[in-house]
Amino acid sequence: MAVVTIKSPNLSSDQKSRIGERIITALQNEGLAPGSVVVFFQAERGDMYLDGLLVEAQSAPAAPSPQAPAPKASAPAPAAESAPAFKTKARRSKPELEDLKKLLSQALQAKGSLSSFEAQEALGLKECDWAPATLRRLFTELEASEQIGKSGQKRGTRYVWKGVPSPQSVPQAKLVKAESEEA
Repeated sequence: MAVVTIKSPNLSSDQKSRIGERIITALQNEGLAPGSVVVFFQAERGDMYLDGLLVEAQSAPAAPSPQAPAPKASAPAPAAESAPAFKTKARRSKPELEDLKKLLSQALQAKGSLSSFEAQEALGLKECDWAPATLRRLFTELEASEQIGKSGQKRGTRYVWKGVPSPQSVPQAKLVKAESEEA
């Protein structure tokens, strides 16, 4: 069996299908049987193109990679499965950005203030290349809605929560009935 591994940035399903088809066709022209060629894509997820069929890791988690031994494949799987899908995509949808904005607001409420670096850590986005630009845009939106304030410049910029505090951070008022002198 011929195994071709492609390590690249995130590719769409259409791109993987086109690339896989071209590689299999090229190898067929060199005398390899089409059923004996596997094209394996590696990025944040491991997808495979098998003679006209694209097998994506998320849609078929039980399908092991053809070249990876069982212990290696089982170790990174929980981390990849626990990561939200929006972290690995080239572009995020509006609902995903809204969810990210809510998480950012919650982190700001909990901590009181954050830098961009701290926000990346709090949201688990340290490994995402797109995170700094997206967080700047979300911080700008929160600042425009007057939920946060901004102080400092460049790497010293801090974003301070000034919106309505979260219910967890506000201590509950304890009502005490005053004793009357009528006894």
